[in-house]
Amino acid sequence: TIGCPINKPRSLSAYRCMTGLRSPSVNEFGTIRRLGRVVVHAGEPYPDELLGCRTAATLPASAGEDETMESRKQGFTLVELLVVISIIGILVGLLLPAVQAAREAARRMQCGNNLHQMAIAAQNYHDSFRAFPSGFVLPNQVLWSGMLLPQLEQNTIYDSLNFSATWASGANAAACSTLIPMFRCPSAPVEEHTSVQGITDRVPCTYIACGTGLLKVESGPSPVAGDAEMDGMFFLNSDVKLRDILDGSSTTVAIGESLFDTNITGIDHGGTVHIVDHWYIGSPNIHRSDVSETIGSTAVPVNRIFDQNAFIDEKELCFSSRHPGGAQVAFADGHVSIVAESIDANVWSALGTRAHGESTQTP
Repeated sequence: TIGCPINKPRSLSAYRCMTGLRSPSVNEFGTIRRLGRVVVHAGEPYPDELLGCRTAATLPASAGEDETMESRKQGFTLVELLVVISIIGILVGLLLPAVQAAREAARRMQCGNNLHQMAIAAQNYHDSFRAFPSGFVLPNQVLWSGMLLPQLEQNTIYDSLNFSATWASGANAAACSTLIPMFRCPSAPVEEHTSVQGITDRVPCTYIACGTGLLKVESGPSPVAGDAEMDGMFFLNSDVKLRDILDGSSTTVAIGESLFDTNITGIDHGGTVHIVDHWYIGSPNIHRSDVSETIGSTAVPVNRIFDQNAFIDEKELCFSSRHPGGAQVAFADGHVSIVAESIDANVWSALGTRAHGESTQTP
């Protein structure tokens, strides 16, 4: 016990020190305070009657500091550290998929906005020229995307084009080498520039127009794609007007996604080797039996490109994307919807035709 040694108290103050009784707050020695069972004087020397007391601490003279004590440093044990690391790992594992999903949602939204802008541009083109742009034009080989450049606020590029010259060199080739982000889906893993089929530093495109709901091959035993008028909105030298879309503009596909991947090759029905490539503005290689550079078909299932057993024609003509579960398309009225891979084949085919009289609803 902290206190005075056992002897006769010399004074009342000493007696109170020994017995632990509360001391008066003020006496002849000044202000005093009690620490445990010991009464000490703040800032004053001990009086004679307290000289025999053993004190645990001496209070400082400054106000507000009653006692001093040694603080004990603490740290993590190895087990605690491992538990914390495990919890952090679990949280990262839970949050990472959510972050990736949020990023994909943002990319899909941007892709949908690209399609919406192109569909609105096609409507504005119709308002100006009383018809939608052709899918592609021969003999000058300009594509629907090149015809829409002024409506997409790309007047500088459009004014540089020479529709009487080749697309393999000169100003036309330079235009095709100019990156226009609107023609590229953010989720598509495609290079900014590529060199194929005799054209260097060309910008790939990940969107194609819908030309038909029936075509599955570009050449071979079936009629060649460009030899007859198709039943969609965009095809060779097409001149489709809004009044021609008898199935309804809200249920007729206009433009959609289609992956660009030159690593995918194959032999078509006619025995010719093809690659999956899509371009914008113009192309020196587009012709009647190779329309898939800019035109697709809803007769081919969505994402057919991933089917290793499919013919190269189908992989080129199909609408496809890296978005989970399907591909986005813009309809003639301008609205955008994602079409699931599981959509009924007959419904999907009907959405690509403009005047077959089918009764369908937007997916």
